[in-house]
Amino acid sequence: MRFSYDDLLDSSDEEGDYETFITRSSSPCSSAGPSFNDVSFVNPNEEDENVPHLYLPKRDSLAFTLAKQEPLEEPAVEQLDSELEQLIGKLNLQAKSPYVEGAPLPLMKSGNKSITNSEPSVSREKDDDTYVFDSQRMISAIQNSFAIRLRTLELDNKKQVEEIKLQKKKLEAERKRKEEEERKRREEEERRKREEEAARLREVEQERKQKEEALKLKKLKEEAQEQAEKAKKEAEERDRLKQQAIKAKTVSDFSTIEKKFWEYKEKISSIKKEIVEPIKKADPSLKTLLSKHKRKVNPKFGQLTNSNTQLQTIHQELCNLVDQTKDNKLAYLWILNFIAKATVHQAETEVRVKPESALPLAKLAVNLMVRYEELHDLLMARLVKKCPFVIGFTCNIDTESGRQNMGWKRKADDKWEEDTSYDERMGGMVTLYAVITRIPLPPEIISTHTHPMPISGSWHMLARIANTQGNLLTNSHFVILGSWWDAAAAQFLQAYGNQGSKLLQLLGDGLTSAVADRKYVGAARLRILLEEWQTTGIKSFPEMVV
Repeated sequence: MRFSYDDLLDSSDEEGDYETFITRSSSPCSSAGPSFNDVSFVNPNEEDENVPHLYLPKRDSLAFTLAKQEPLEEPAVEQLDSELEQLIGKLNLQAKSPYVEGAPLPLMKSGNKSITNSEPSVSREKDDDTYVFDSQRMISAIQNSFAIRLRTLELDNKKQVEEIKLQKKKLEAERKRKEEEERKRREEEERRKREEEAARLREVEQERKQKEEALKLKKLKEEAQEQAEKAKKEAEERDRLKQQAIKAKTVSDFSTIEKKFWEYKEKISSIKKEIVEPIKKADPSLKTLLSKHKRKVNPKFGQLTNSNTQLQTIHQELCNLVDQTKDNKLAYLWILNFIAKATVHQAETEVRVKPESALPLAKLAVNLMVRYEELHDLLMARLVKKCPFVIGFTCNIDTESGRQNMGWKRKADDKWEEDTSYDERMGGMVTLYAVITRIPLPPEIISTHTHPMPISGSWHMLARIANTQGNLLTNSHFVILGSWWDAAAAQFLQAYGNQGSKLLQLLGDGLTSAVADRKYVGAARLRILLEEWQTTGIKSFPEMVV
């Protein structure tokens, strides 16, 4: 009888499925092959592909297999042949069996004595007793050895499986730890990036604010510098005007004044050719519109009173009429020219008899000139044509052309108007011009506009008259000086201070003394105004009411 011991032991150490194990576990001494119930799965629940399934024969199955063999005869009668006994005796069961070295193997003798396996391969006789091999106990011992070995292998396998599981848990824990560390690292990196970005944005914002502050400071410095330069220029301009005034006491460029006079005369001619005549040939609808505007403009100047409210109403009505013509440049210039003529005419007729009425008329003229710049040249041309004294122009009136240049009019009988009428008309227009130069701009536009006819215009007129040749001086010069004195002397002194005082002293005393032998009425009145200034002060027109 043979038993393949190594096949059973090696079945758990090789890869293969259930059939491979069954094939290898079979031996010549076994009966029918083991079924599925005859094997034990060491790791039945293990699904990891790195851990193979282990199959081991069950102890009960091995016992069952052996039990299925035919029962052995009584040990007393069973006799092993000598060859098998020698093979079994030479078998080294301790090679893969857990028995302790030196443990005896059970033997049988044919009588009442037993033998051990101290020399299992030798059969001997003593005292006529026959020693025989106890095969039943040998098989039981082998069976127990196999069972113990299989149990040991099963425990080892389970231990290895547990170690593998523990290793897997450690690997999984290590993987999770690394993932957690990676997550924390990424979160820390993202947090750091956010903080860096926030710090960068704060730095950018701070730089932007610093730049804005620097630009604001630079702008403030530039504005302060501009204001300083502007104040410096204004001071220089005042000094220049003062120097000019001082120079004008003794020197006046009358050739330049005459040139300016003829420029205004030419302006009148161009107005007639380029504005008045074309309108006469214009479309009837345009002529009709302008005729309506003309009829509406005329009464407005007669409606002026000492009320600022009334002045604002008339100003707005005139502006509405002018604005309606802005789409047609020719009509626009025509209506402005008509307003200039009406203004001068009002000074000739109303201001000559009521000088204080020049105040609302002058304010209206200034407001219109600020809004419509073209009106300035048109009004100055009309004033110079009718009253050249406003620019300090004087010529000899011994000739007819001289009288025409100085604004004299002829009566219906073709004779020149009376001296008194002429002086009154000139006084009215000079009064209007004087008030225009001395009234300030409205507060709402004083910082954005320049005065169309500033107070320097009055200085030039006075200085040029003071420097006029004595043979050209007439009573009319002193009449208009008296009219100007009533209208603007007080404000003139405020503007020019000591220099203005000297100029007024020169006019009231020096100039009148130069023509004392001519007995001019106008010169006598001017001296009276000088004396009043020296005793009681200079009187001015009453201011307008609300």
